[in-house]
Amino acid sequence: MSSVLVIGSTGATGVHVINELLKCGLFEKVTSVARRKLEYTGINKSKLVQHIIDFEKIEEYKDVFKGHSHMISCFGTTRKIAGTAEMQHRIDHDYVYNAAKFFKEQNSNVKLHYIHMSSGQADVNSSFQFIKTKGQLEDDLKSLKFSRLTIFRPAPLLDRGHDKRFFESIFGFIAKGINCVVNSKVGIPVTTLAKAMVRVTQIQPKTDLDVVNDTFIEYYFTKDAYALADRTDIPGFEITKKIENQ
Repeated sequence: MSSVLVIGSTGATGVHVINELLKCGLFEKVTSVARRKLEYTGINKSKLVQHIIDFEKIEEYKDVFKGHSHMISCFGTTRKIAGTAEMQHRIDHDYVYNAAKFFKEQNSNVKLHYIHMSSGQADVNSSFQFIKTKGQLEDDLKSLKFSRLTIFRPAPLLDRGHDKRFFESIFGFIAKGINCVVNSKVGIPVTTLAKAMVRVTQIQPKTDLDVVNDTFIEYYFTKDAYALADRTDIPGFEITKKIENQ
């Protein structure tokens, strides 16, 4: 069995990622690295390890990134929460990149799988800061040359609960209507995205080896995530599906 570390674990998607990881029971240890404690009372609670850190001083906590084979990032913020454009970039890019870098450095002799939640519109050449930052981060993560890098590019997130944003609340209402009428995938529930991000840890890469970066780099878009989340042929998730259907 292996160990997985999650950052952004107290956010809208991250809490469900933690739930899915512990529910499937496929990892010996599930580590949450966050700015606050995660309240969890579900199955396999004894496997959950929590580290509360200050991402501004992440170098002081680099040891918490040691001993893991997988890392999942659900980290992100908004301009409103961050306060300034500069701080938003620091949180969305620097915090995540630095965490990924320490994950790589602290586990140098292990084949590492990094799973990253990006944005469906990520583009390093965009004039919009949020989209540009997401694109820059993707490029910088590639430079770390993990054995395998999985990047999820979801459409706007639905059912974020208390963490939802005004635009996403309106979009979510419209998207659900469109999805019902035309059976489309205009947005994705955070629970569905979380299932996909966990399931991808148990399947083979869907792309060939990137010779330049010596890594498997793969993208999962919204429809891909829906399809992956619904799979029941992946070892370890047949039971999960049965439990959900009871």
